[in-house]
Amino acid sequence: MLRPAVLVAAAALFAACGGTPTPPPPTRVEVSSHPAEPQPPARDAHNPFRRADRDPPPPRSEPQLPQAELDQALAAAAAARAAGNDVEVTQALLPCANKIPKSTRCEGELALVLAKSPGHKAESEYYLKHAIADDDPGADADFYGRLAEALRVAPMLPEAAVALQRRIARLPEPTAADWVALAEALQGVPRREAEAAEALQRAFERDPSQLKYLHDAGELLSQVPGRGAEALVILQRYRDSIRTTEPEALPALDRRIAQVRAETGQPAASTAPAQGKSAKPGAPK
Repeated sequence: MLRPAVLVAAAALFAACGGTPTPPPPTRVEVSSHPAEPQPPARDAHNPFRRADRDPPPPRSEPQLPQAELDQALAAAAAARAAGNDVEVTQALLPCANKIPKSTRCEGELALVLAKSPGHKAESEYYLKHAIADDDPGADADFYGRLAEALRVAPMLPEAAVALQRRIARLPEPTAADWVALAEALQGVPRREAEAAEALQRAFERDPSQLKYLHDAGELLSQVPGRGAEALVILQRYRDSIRTTEPEALPALDRRIAQVRAETGQPAASTAPAQGKSAKPGAPK
């Protein structure tokens, strides 16, 4: 095989003799002379706020603050929250967030601030999930109530129901509104209708003026297999409560009660006089 230098010399000699010159072999280009297209900067895996709308924080690796410093951070965040300064709340909580061991209150309070900004969607959801994962005995009813609202909006309804249950467990006297909020969260979770109905009955016990709680509890129970008989009792109680105040609603309600009776296999309601209230002797029959 002829070497490139020999080929070049032969080509020159051939050209000198009047022949057609042979072009030299192509030169191999090791580096392109065209400018390279700008590349995006490498993602910093240790910066949890680089793409907070899309990327959650990195895995936990750093140690948690000492207890005294953690308490100071939580106190500073509480003062900033009372003043309505979300920026200071965030700055106070970042040093204790995503650390080992986890601080439920730190991450919960941070999630509540971040949840207000769509630009922190992935980050706020990360902290919401971690905040609800444990029942912190040091967290009060107010904390779990605010956490429940953020979870409901997320929406993370099963987690919101857990937060509301923890709130109710911390209250000496839960209000009707507390039980209604729990019922609404549970209605958004498959196969939790019976629990939602129970919560509505608790709400009715706190505020008997709201007859709709009774009606909705009966309707929810009627959708649960095997609970039709209980649903009928509640719906009939609701019917008795509105018999004189809302007579226009009775026809539709009677049809619904009859439907539930048929679904449960119970006989239709009897129109005969109730036992112990038979007609007097001689009275027209």
